[in-house]
Amino acid sequence: MYNTGSVGDCILLLFQKGNVTSFSMLIDCGGISTSSVLVTPCVEDIKATCNGKLNLLIVTHQHEDHLSGFNLARPVFDSIHVDEVWMSWVEDKSDPVAAILKKKYGKKLKELKNETLAAIERINHFSKIRSNVKGAKQRMDQTKQNIEETLGLLEFEEGNSHGKHLASGSRTNDDAMNYVKGKGKTITYRHPGEVLKDLAGAEGIKFYILGPPRDNDLKFLKIEMDETEMYHLAAQAEAEETPIPGDRILQSGVSLQEKVSTFGKEYIVSGNDKAKFWKEYDSHENKWRQIETDWIDSGSDAALALTSLTNNTSLAMALEFEHSGNVILLPADAQSGNWMSWHKPDVMKALKTKGGKNTDELLARTLFYKVGHHGSHNGTASKGGLDAMNNNSLVAFMPLVQDKVPAKWGGAANFPAKQLYKILIEKTKGRLVRTDVGLVKDNNAQALFDALPASDKKDFQHSFKKGAVYYEYTVKG
Repeated sequence: MYNTGSVGDCILLLFQKGNVTSFSMLIDCGGISTSSVLVTPCVEDIKATCNGKLNLLIVTHQHEDHLSGFNLARPVFDSIHVDEVWMSWVEDKSDPVAAILKKKYGKKLKELKNETLAAIERINHFSKIRSNVKGAKQRMDQTKQNIEETLGLLEFEEGNSHGKHLASGSRTNDDAMNYVKGKGKTITYRHPGEVLKDLAGAEGIKFYILGPPRDNDLKFLKIEMDETEMYHLAAQAEAEETPIPGDRILQSGVSLQEKVSTFGKEYIVSGNDKAKFWKEYDSHENKWRQIETDWIDSGSDAALALTSLTNNTSLAMALEFEHSGNVILLPADAQSGNWMSWHKPDVMKALKTKGGKNTDELLARTLFYKVGHHGSHNGTASKGGLDAMNNNSLVAFMPLVQDKVPAKWGGAANFPAKQLYKILIEKTKGRLVRTDVGLVKDNNAQALFDALPASDKKDFQHSFKKGAVYYEYTVKG
């Protein structure tokens, strides 16, 4: 697990027979608002470790924290030979369902970006208006902050979190994806339910493709949060424990229809009253108060919905050692809909038929877990995920540099999510490793690690290693 200088994934797997590497596989390479200076040493180490050759390169989804390294360290990647590239079916331009998804996503991203840029011009204009109305400056300052958060999230979607104008030559997520697509001798787009085995050099390993879900209605991809399946932030959990008084619940029988007002006819103005209203509404002094800009207050929610959609397109997989049955779980940034789809009957049946184990069995045998979405509250399923990981030797790696979590994600206070973090420490018995701090050593983690049998502590210490730009763990098959 490489430290690219920020929040991001860069995971190298080396399959060894004896002490000889027979197969090398890189999953993603990126970081948010990181730099070439920080990423390049990681890629140079990858090149040296693999002798300039990767048997398999996987890009899980189109986000900067998983992609930017292919832009920032491109001169080094240019000198690395790649046999095969894997991506999810979502990136296959010939797939009709993928084409619909990409078209809808692209249209929504463009619309939201254009509206946000127009809002910036509008609020800058309003800021120049000297208004004597109390609260005008405070209201505009809040709107500016909301606009900046929305724009930051959209730039992240584009792979432009540095805020540079694309015309200046900075590369985007699209540039990185296209580069990787042309990097290998072959490229394969993977579907849920596939099981691959006997890859040359990786004999004895089964590759189970779990997600992303492929449905014509895109139902599971659109699920951002399932209240029964995902770990919540502490604040959310506390809020759920406080019941809302019955007299404070607003109920309405109004059916919302397009172009039909929810107000009674007696409230609709006309004639002189209407002219007077519009004169005041459009007045120079009241322009800043118009409702047309109110969407900005929730613009960041719309941008976050796009981010969640992309996370749900993550290529998620499990690797099983045929000899021992031990499993490595690699979910990338899969969120609620992706995790839930692994348990769909058709996926469960396909995995069992083609590989011998279904999702529940794979989770129960998971020995190593690459924590999803940097430890966010909605990046690890509960009942359909971590709760089912009951291997007594479970080890988890969390790609997280906490002080680099952007404010647009909720900041460092939300990463890692407190409830998830507590359960991860308990499940791993303190064998939890973060990119920024290494082996977690808070009081609870240390106590659980110290309580391990001497043989278990020795095994972990023998298998765990810190390098110059990475942390490493050896999983025995």
